[in-house]
Amino acid sequence: MARKYVLAEQLRSVPLDRPIEPGTPVAEVITTREFAELGVAGADTLAALRTLTEAESTYLDVFPDSLIGSFAVPDKRDLMGETLKFAFYLDKSHLIFIDEGEVCARVLDDIERIGVLKEPTAAHCLFEFMKLLVKDDLAFLADVEDRMEDVEEQILDRCGDIANRKMLGFRRRLLRIDTFYQQLLDMTGTIADNENKLLTHGESRLFLSLEKTVERLLKRSQTLKEYSLQLRELYQTQIDIQQNDTMQWFTVITTLFAPLTLITSWFGMNFAHMPGLDWPWGYPLIIAVCVAIVVVELVIFKRKKWL
Repeated sequence: MARKYVLAEQLRSVPLDRPIEPGTPVAEVITTREFAELGVAGADTLAALRTLTEAESTYLDVFPDSLIGSFAVPDKRDLMGETLKFAFYLDKSHLIFIDEGEVCARVLDDIERIGVLKEPTAAHCLFEFMKLLVKDDLAFLADVEDRMEDVEEQILDRCGDIANRKMLGFRRRLLRIDTFYQQLLDMTGTIADNENKLLTHGESRLFLSLEKTVERLLKRSQTLKEYSLQLRELYQTQIDIQQNDTMQWFTVITTLFAPLTLITSWFGMNFAHMPGLDWPWGYPLIIAVCVAIVVVELVIFKRKKWL
């Protein structure tokens, strides 16, 4: 649904049919078709904008008198779901979001409610909009780290199947949000460079500060990505330890029964005159010898800490 906002002292929502004085900064949320009907951009800008509205990435194009870009924001409630996609157009007095959904309108309503604009300009409004997109991301990443620590405990407790599924999920989600931060960092850096001199010096410094914020988020997400790799290595180490423990038990059991196998093989030979076959105490004696051998082996294994 289309929305219109006037940038007076603060951002204010106004009816769509309200006439706006020429030169008054405005922010709008409209569809691609409605943007083409506004007539605020040239043919090249419109062609680029149509491409960006379908983009799956966060990207910026710089024109002599305007900026256009696209956002592909991962939904923090479902990082593996569909990204929140929309585009924008910025010139001296217009900030126009091309959005087929409700994301841009919700963010602009938050800016209006909070009243955070330092100056009533289109560039300041874009800055506050982008800042709100990553407002709670440090807390979100901290929550991800807490859940990864829980998975680490599960790995150490050898809850392998559960930990492995969660670990792979963390890796995929962190890759997606890391890509978003990298692209957003490039966007904020390009805006801060102010190649077309569209922004004032103060506005350029605002985007420079936002660039540093996004850079910190990127480093944080990359740290968590490395942590997920360490969890994977820890998981593999625990599997190796478990396999070694299993092989150790097999080795101990095989070693225990090796002398007994030799004895049974020896007395299993079918010689007619084998000594001891006709001795009344032969069978109990062999049992006693076998038990003694097992006891001696167990004592040796204990002393060498093989058990």
